[in-house]
Amino acid sequence: MSSREVVGLNVKWHRYQKKITQEVLAEKTNFKISYVSLIERGEANPTCNNIDIIANALNVDPCDLFNKQTAMQAKKLPLRVDQYMTQK
Repeated sequence: MSSREVVGLNVKWHRYQKKITQEVLAEKTNFKISYVSLIERGEANPTCNNIDIIANALNVDPCDLFNKQTAMQAKKLPLRVDQYMTQK
């Protein structure tokens, strides 16, 4: 699993745990929803600065976004986790 995939899966995992949608995360980070989606799918290569911004928005340590064990758990999440959450 690449670092991009690990980061993306961890972003998805922590977002799911906070029960927020990609739209809410995009608002908190001032990123476009499409960029958040690309990150979560491991298709974007976020800068260190953007990783800090995401971690801050999710209220986690940036190092938490590189945790392979959490990434493996995130692989078990449904493809569209937004439908299982309530908007905040």
